[in-house]
Amino acid sequence: MRHFFLFLVMWLFVLSAQAQRWTMSAGAGANIYKGDLSDWHLIPRLAQLKTTNTAVNFQVRYQPKQAFAYRAKLTFTGMDGDGSNYLLPTVSFSTNSFSSPLIELAGLVDYNFKDYQANRNIRNWTPFVYGGLGFLFVSPEGANIPNPKTYFTWAIPFGVGVKAQLTNRLGVQWEFGASKSLSNILDGQAAWGETAKTLTLNRTDQYLHSSVSLTYSLISVYCPRD
Repeated sequence: MRHFFLFLVMWLFVLSAQAQRWTMSAGAGANIYKGDLSDWHLIPRLAQLKTTNTAVNFQVRYQPKQAFAYRAKLTFTGMDGDGSNYLLPTVSFSTNSFSSPLIELAGLVDYNFKDYQANRNIRNWTPFVYGGLGFLFVSPEGANIPNPKTYFTWAIPFGVGVKAQLTNRLGVQWEFGASKSLSNILDGQAAWGETAKTLTLNRTDQYLHSSVSLTYSLISVYCPRD
């Protein structure tokens, strides 16, 4: 009985080692606010691009199979918006501006279009799409925000990217996406004609972001593909 138990424990350990991979990563990039005080149709104007903020992120990723990966992502950045860059319905409202720190904690799911694993004998790279749920912290301030407040709100992050494994342990990842908040007060004020809400689906704010991350694999063994 003791030998059977020992065999069972070893068998589960082997399966666990073969069926998973953990990676940690750190990256840097930029983000730009898109909302009531800065909006566009296809691409932002030059004046709007000047409100871009730098960002850093830290991630932990768990990949049970080649096609799917699950990761937690923590982002530190900021947001700026100036209504003079986007003509709004009233002249007084279009002069508003704001600035805010932004922290996002998100749980994401990646779908890899190609088999992806840490193996120096395989050319490992893949495009991927991702989506998930995020939790935002913002604290907007501005001349037209008489009583600045700190807000916590939910967001839906989504986007596309490319990842590549450089060695058995090191990899690189680029991604571009957006985090669409479920509120209209990331900029400290509601949309014109709306009331401020921390949870709404109507005329919500968002921010776009892009980053490059360096990844380090803690476990890099896979079971054969099914």
